[in-house]
Amino acid sequence: MQVSWTPDPIRAGQLAVLQLLLEDTDDPGDYTFRLTVATDEVNPFGTGIAHRMRRGLDFEPEMLFSVEGSKTLTITRGKDTGPFEGDPEVTIPVLAAAVAQVPTQTVALVAGDPPQSDDEVLWSFIRELTGQLRFEEFHEFVEPKLTGLSGPEWFGTDAYRRLFRAAETFVEAAADPLRAVEKRKLLKHEISPGTVAGGLERSYVSSERDDLAQPLLRFAADVPVRNDVSVATRAGGGPAALFPLPNVPFVELIWNYWHEEGGLVQTMNHILARFQNRRIGPQYDALARFDLNPLLPLRNLLWGFAEDEQSRLTVRRRAAEYMVQYGLPLVGRAVPPPYTMVDRRTQFLEGFHALLHAAHEFYKERDDKTVDADAFPLLSSLREVHLVLAHGAHNQFADLPLVARAEMLTMQWILAQPEMREFLGGPTMVPYEEDWMDRVDTMKSIQGWPEASITHFFELAVHGEQLLLSIRHGRWNESSRTREDAANWALTWRNEVQRYLHAYRTVTGVDLATTVDATMPSVLLARRGGRQIRRA
Repeated sequence: MQVSWTPDPIRAGQLAVLQLLLEDTDDPGDYTFRLTVATDEVNPFGTGIAHRMRRGLDFEPEMLFSVEGSKTLTITRGKDTGPFEGDPEVTIPVLAAAVAQVPTQTVALVAGDPPQSDDEVLWSFIRELTGQLRFEEFHEFVEPKLTGLSGPEWFGTDAYRRLFRAAETFVEAAADPLRAVEKRKLLKHEISPGTVAGGLERSYVSSERDDLAQPLLRFAADVPVRNDVSVATRAGGGPAALFPLPNVPFVELIWNYWHEEGGLVQTMNHILARFQNRRIGPQYDALARFDLNPLLPLRNLLWGFAEDEQSRLTVRRRAAEYMVQYGLPLVGRAVPPPYTMVDRRTQFLEGFHALLHAAHEFYKERDDKTVDADAFPLLSSLREVHLVLAHGAHNQFADLPLVARAEMLTMQWILAQPEMREFLGGPTMVPYEEDWMDRVDTMKSIQGWPEASITHFFELAVHGEQLLLSIRHGRWNESSRTREDAANWALTWRNEVQRYLHAYRTVTGVDLATTVDATMPSVLLARRGGRQIRRA
């Protein structure tokens, strides 16, 4: 009788199948099969298995051995008869159980890989550029230019003029890198030419035509170009084409708007009025004891700041441009009423808040691993905000934001001086991101202004600028844009979107994550300020 088994070899604890088949010399009929196993082991055949064997048909019983060692199969002719001497026996070896490393099976719901987009080089460029415009970078840029001045240079307006010229140079070199190629070495952290070239090439203001590709190649090779325009000659020797980007700075006026709403300009105005012995309003002046030491440098900076007042942008001009760019009005006696403005971006605020709300909903769906998040509403909102911003890019668009940025950086530098802290005082244990910020919060406390910290307005300014730059310069109006591009934008700027939402809720009381509210921030701030005064 032919005897085999599978698997071969058999291991302890492994289920095996025994295969029994009559040979030509065996007679068909009843056969009894018995197994001899260890005494402490369960015998899969019991006292024996009887089976009628037929020629050409095999018998396949299953067996399970829990103990290793050799097992003996005895085959007896007949049914239910005891084994006889001379009955054939077959030895079945059982090996020890294999020690196998079973791989760990992890079952989880995970989000898919984020989509890829060609715009990532533009977004990386925007991050580096906005980081280069931070106050810390400006402070390191200006400090060496003023600390080495001799005594006579601190009289008159020379010191302040040096400060403001340094601010203009800094903003030009940091915010408009293509026009200021030769000035990039002035900054501590310069952006690589390849990053600048790639970022500018992805901007919708740029052109992908061959006749405009040469300026980018020259710039990437770190070859100086003209400050006014970049000229490219056609490959075929045709007329030169002008590259448009040198006149488009990578700054957003929303940075100035939120700092102004946060009290930066008002703080400087009150300090300057007291410096000139002017009272603002009929009530008692909280800064009546502002007695600045004439031997300290801050006195001369404030003198120059006061003398240059007629040259700075007025609140009327900034308010008018806020309306042109974003439709955001300021509230105050010095601000003209909105109906006097010729052009207003009435659709910006609702579109931008709808975009932020759609981004929040997308994050929730993506974090829910049972849902396939749809980014198409994001794409529609991005296109809408992009078109609104593009409609406002005219007249003072390329100039006023640069001047306003230089002026407010100058204000921040003056407020950050140690002498200002010595007079105003303020909380010493509150962590502020920039040195000038505690002075503004202290002034709010002195004057009884709304309680929201300048920290939250700073968050709105910084992250709002990054978001709007990515929307303004992105090619969101092209028909080739897909929801994957919008999803990649949302995931890339997730931190900025969520921090903007939190800061906006903190200063205005409106949660854009739950609703799309197009009420003007200045109105919401005025309401909250009135309630806080009544509670006090």
